[in-house]
Amino acid sequence: MLLSTSAVGQLNQDQMTQETAGSPLETLVVTGTRTELAQSRSPISIDVITGAQLQQVSHGTLASALNYIPGVVTKRNAKDGYTVQMQGFDGDHVLVLVNSQPLIAPTGASADLDQISVLNIERIEVLRGAASVLYGSSAMGGVINVITRKAEKNSAKFRYQASNYTQNSIDSGDVAGLYQLDVNQMILGWQGSLSAQKIDDPGFDYDKNTLAQSAPTTDKKFVNLGLARTFGEVNFSLKSRYFSDDKIKLRYAIPGQSGDISYLSNVHQWQQDFGVSKNQLWKIQGRVLQHDETSGDSNGLRDAEIKLAELDGQYQWQLNEVTLISGLVLHRDELYQMKQGVSVSDTDIGVSDGTVEIADKGRNSIEGYTQGSWQVAEHELVAGTRVQYDSDFGWHSATRVNGLFALSDDKHDLWQLRVGAGQSYRVPTLKERFYVFDHSNLGYMVLGNESLDPETALSANLEISYHGTVAKLLAFKHTSNVHFPRLSLRANAHYSKAKDFINTVTDVDASAQTGLLISQYENVDKTYIKGVDLSAKLSWSKIDYQLSYSYLHATDGSGAYLSDRPTHQIKSNINWQLPLDINALAYVVYEAGEHPSSTQTGIEKDNWLSVNLSVNQHINDQWQWNAGIDNLFDEHQESEAISSGLLDVRPLASRRVFAGVTYQFY
Repeated sequence: MLLSTSAVGQLNQDQMTQETAGSPLETLVVTGTRTELAQSRSPISIDVITGAQLQQVSHGTLASALNYIPGVVTKRNAKDGYTVQMQGFDGDHVLVLVNSQPLIAPTGASADLDQISVLNIERIEVLRGAASVLYGSSAMGGVINVITRKAEKNSAKFRYQASNYTQNSIDSGDVAGLYQLDVNQMILGWQGSLSAQKIDDPGFDYDKNTLAQSAPTTDKKFVNLGLARTFGEVNFSLKSRYFSDDKIKLRYAIPGQSGDISYLSNVHQWQQDFGVSKNQLWKIQGRVLQHDETSGDSNGLRDAEIKLAELDGQYQWQLNEVTLISGLVLHRDELYQMKQGVSVSDTDIGVSDGTVEIADKGRNSIEGYTQGSWQVAEHELVAGTRVQYDSDFGWHSATRVNGLFALSDDKHDLWQLRVGAGQSYRVPTLKERFYVFDHSNLGYMVLGNESLDPETALSANLEISYHGTVAKLLAFKHTSNVHFPRLSLRANAHYSKAKDFINTVTDVDASAQTGLLISQYENVDKTYIKGVDLSAKLSWSKIDYQLSYSYLHATDGSGAYLSDRPTHQIKSNINWQLPLDINALAYVVYEAGEHPSSTQTGIEKDNWLSVNLSVNQHINDQWQWNAGIDNLFDEHQESEAISSGLLDVRPLASRRVFAGVTYQFY
């Protein structure tokens, strides 16, 4: 199977048979309730991608893989990273977690999906919709929870993949390389793990006659170390992570001056985790993360230092018929930013100087949450509340109720209804409040706003799902020698009314006075977001087919459409198990109906289509190969349209041909 399309979409025919025999094999999820339970029992709908599926649909990072989850939109930003949208909320409102803890400080706004390796991942759980009750600020639009693998045996594996941008490579000999090493070894009673990944990408260019390069040359390195051990019923774990990312992209030349101007980015990130837990009863986990970055045009670089520290404790107990989960979270963010420069008085001796734009800003928060679950027969009701005290904005709270109702009692013909309603909130990040992005040499500035108010929202969703067989759905009579296709259907309607939504707004008066395009973060009084997600999956013998459609309508209080959000999205994929242990995959992504922003002068293209193909084969227990092509028809945006201020929603992408090999040592 490629992707889950409903909370029960992981079961195939054999699994259902074994389940009725008392041996459930269904996927366990934790994101919806913060405790392990079967996916079909989750009152909150969760999509799941397994680690094996990630390797099949990605090129080393999470960005490409998430684009194929129904209803999830990935976007390439101005810094050539990738962010995500879910149910109309952008990346600043979607919380990215690793093992249920935040990946990067919200001071840096949305997390870059291109900085998350798919190596050493057991599965990705995606929760679409408000989740502030369990996860606090920045979870207004949903949660992406990366669950890393727990090593249980000694093993070692190496993978290499080469790729080439066939139509737009900067040089005909340019080859991108992906290197992965994954080792697990028992050491003095501790289970040790090492995973390392390197990505060399030469970038691509649409027009060889211009100096500007379309996509940057990139060098990424990921290293993960882990130790884990169980003493009786108590589990201990220690994890360390290092990440580096170097990018360079030629942009332009300044007339009359020597040298070319390039966009540069140099990132170093360190992360330390620890965890102590006792089964499902209690757990304590902590994380310390530091993100150092130098980025910007080569004539206007900035140094930024982002720090995060979090300690999270959780306890579960039973109170009569109610299962209670309570937790306490201590959190701190820090941000320091300086614009590089050279002091005029020190030019002869080359002493580097700079302008401090954000001086040691920080904030603290303490958050407590409680959620109770009541199960009656096949139905379940979940209600929770969260209270947060923020050092800069005081008290905040959110309450939400979710319900799971079984509309049938036949596990082979299962109808379910999921409903939810409640509150969510987001505290302005340090970046939104204090940011100074001065590119006067390019004609624009983006400014923070210390007067921002926290965002709040009321939201509701209703989902109905079916899992069974085509025969059951159409009331056909079963025969012992006929195997009907298994079918999963889901329809989800969502609505959100947000207050004080934070957006960037052009300051007309300041722009007129300075001659620069000056934008500032502002609160939008009211925002209305509503939509529908539909999906279907058919599994028959060796073939799995999935089709999904999402509709979105997002406006502000005046009725003006919010930009950078597709109105229509269609995703389709077919996964075919062929003889000789060969697996073939084809998937299609189509988006249409985006609306231009206030700074765009018209529309060049408001829809795009991407067709992707891949195949892989397990030759034996040691060897495996894969090959394929992304963006078959080379659909991409036009650079001239973008520079002219037109809306072109096609991605900054190129046709890519790839092939790789994997060797399992032991």
